[in-house]
Amino acid sequence: MRPIVINGTVLCDPITGIPRYVYEVVTRLDPLLTGTGLDVRLCYRDDGRPLHLPELKNIRIVPLKAIKYSYNLVVLPHYLRRHKAFFLGLASDMLMTRRSAVVLHDIRPLVMDTDRGFFRFKFWVHCLSIKAFARRVYTVSGDQRRLISERLGIPLDRIGLTYNGWEHLQPVEADESVFKKLPGVKKGEYYYALGSLAGHKNYRWIREVAARNPDKVFVVAGGKDLAAFGDDAEAVSGGNLHYPGYVSDRENKALMQHCKAFLHPAVFEGFGIPPLEALSLGAPVAVSNASCLPELYGDTVRYFDPMDYDVDLDALMAQPVAPPDKVLQKYSWPVTAAAWLPELRRFAES
Repeated sequence: MRPIVINGTVLCDPITGIPRYVYEVVTRLDPLLTGTGLDVRLCYRDDGRPLHLPELKNIRIVPLKAIKYSYNLVVLPHYLRRHKAFFLGLASDMLMTRRSAVVLHDIRPLVMDTDRGFFRFKFWVHCLSIKAFARRVYTVSGDQRRLISERLGIPLDRIGLTYNGWEHLQPVEADESVFKKLPGVKKGEYYYALGSLAGHKNYRWIREVAARNPDKVFVVAGGKDLAAFGDDAEAVSGGNLHYPGYVSDRENKALMQHCKAFLHPAVFEGFGIPPLEALSLGAPVAVSNASCLPELYGDTVRYFDPMDYDVDLDALMAQPVAPPDKVLQKYSWPVTAAAWLPELRRFAES
C-alpha cells in the first residue's frame, strides 16, 4: 500500500480555524490507525518553529528542512515522488500531483471581493490546480460543495463532505480572569461574538446594532483588523462595545459560558465553528441567515438578516429553538476522524 502524506506545516501556526481542523483530525485519527496497516505520515516545513502536536503513536512525523517557498514547490513534492506517496491536503493545500486529495474549506475569494486582487488571482490559480490534479476534493458544508461545483466546474460526485466539531473546548478550563480585563462587562448581561475580524465576518453589524442599543453590552473578540467594524475604527472600543482582541481558548470558554447570547453576523462562511462551540457550552445562539449557516444549524439557533441593523434583540432571543443534540452529534471531531479511515484505505490502495 502507498504511504499517505499529510502536510502539517499549518500546525506551526496558532490552532484556530483551519489549523484547528487539521489538529483535531490528526490527533483523533492517530489511535484509530492501530492495526490497520496504513502508513500515514505528517510532513512539515522545519524552519525552527515548533509543531503544535502531542506525541502520536501511529502517524509518523517527518520534518523537512526548507525555506518558505521551496517547501511546497520542491522539497515536499520530491519527498512524495521518492516514497511514491499519496498526498492529502487537509488545509486547502494543493500540490501538482494526481495522487492527491484536498480539503478545500471555502472559496470565499472567488465569491466575495473582500480580498486583494492579486490574492484572488493566486487563489483562482490554486483552485484550477485542484480541479486539474486532485483525485478527490472535500469541503465542510453542502453550501460550499455547491459553490465549488458551480464556480470551478468540478462534478458534485467528485466532491465529498467533511465536517468540523466542538469537543476541543470540553477539557479546557475556563479562565474567569478575562472579566478583569473588561470593566463594565457583567456575567450574563452581554452579547458575545468571536471571529477573525475579516470583512466577511461582518462585525460592522455588531457596531451598528450596539449604537442602536445603548442599554445593551457587546463583547467582540478576535484578530487585529479593526476595519471589520467599519471605516471609523476609532469608534470600536468604548461605551457599550468592548473589544478585548485575541482571547485564548480558556478565556473564550468563560465568555461563551456567561454571555446573554452568542451572535454570529457573518455574510459568508465555509462552516463557522464558533456558533457550534457556543451551542456545546449551553449559550443561546443567533446567527445570520446567510451562506451555510441555516444548513448547518437548522432550528437550534435564531436567525437574523445581517444587513438589518434595527433588529430587536429581545424579540429575536425570545424565539423558541430546538435542543442542539442532533447538531452536536452530527458535527463532531470523533465522527469526522472516523470518516477518514475508509478514505485513507482507498488512497493507500490506489
